[in-house]
Amino acid sequence: MPCCYFPTSLGENSILKFGGEEFRRVKDIVCRRYNFDEDKYIRENVGVSPFDSVRGNFEQEVYRRLRKDYAHLSIISIRKSLMEKIRDAVEKENNIIGTFYRNRGVHYREAESPEYETSPIVVVHNSAFYGYGGYESATVYELFIDGNGKLLCTLNGEAGEDFDEPIGQVQTEGLLEIAHWLEEHGFISADVNDNEIVVCEECGSDNIQTQAWVDPNARTFIGTTGIDRYDNWCDECEDHQPFCTLKEFKERMQEWWDSLDANQMEQITGCRQDKCPAGDNRQGFAETCNEWWENKGYDEKRKIWKEHNNC
Repeated sequence: MPCCYFPTSLGENSILKFGGEEFRRVKDIVCRRYNFDEDKYIRENVGVSPFDSVRGNFEQEVYRRLRKDYAHLSIISIRKSLMEKIRDAVEKENNIIGTFYRNRGVHYREAESPEYETSPIVVVHNSAFYGYGGYESATVYELFIDGNGKLLCTLNGEAGEDFDEPIGQVQTEGLLEIAHWLEEHGFISADVNDNEIVVCEECGSDNIQTQAWVDPNARTFIGTTGIDRYDNWCDECEDHQPFCTLKEFKERMQEWWDSLDANQMEQITGCRQDKCPAGDNRQGFAETCNEWWENKGYDEKRKIWKEHNNC
């Protein structure tokens, strides 16, 4: 047994599963070393294994040797997030994205496609590699999901050979390189999800704080303390305020804008009703004002909204 273990998850079920897997691993080693047929022994002894009597003590010893490496756990979380992001992008392209050739939905060997100017280069680890430590660098030619739902990457090594590896074999920096490449080439959207951004309900600022439960060792967010506005603080308002999503606040500003009459729009925009193009002046004036409003960024709209809503 190793002198210590570094689990990839600290959840109770994960720890129990880890202990059981380690017991079976060591048990199999013992059986091979001493040429012991456990299945035969169980059949001859009413379903009892000689390892049953030591399993509990063994697993307790495994638990005693567990070490909590929070940096390791953070890296695992980052890797999981990156692989999910890459998988989502590949699924949207019929399970195949070429990263050296511009093929989509079909393998690059099956169709001629122009090349990209740049391709992600990564380091992969596989104990079967002949390289020192099982590490090898390669250019990513393709990302694809096979018939079993496994996310793989086709790599081109230094000798020019192509080979497929599970995405999990790619080192963390390589996963970042792939994700950034996919975003650069439009396979991953860089758009912010307004439903995931929280702002002050009073002024719309994102310069806000909330009281929360945090794991001081892992430095990870666990949850907010509640829904009381006094758990929240807005630096711009310099007061305790309730929060809402960015989407909700944008909708609120738009509803206010849509409720304005022509005189109010004229006052805010500086546009003159009598200076609109010939024809339907009322419609032309409204279109001019709406275009003026739509050309404003979020913070500009928020400033205008605050000025005219006593905020």
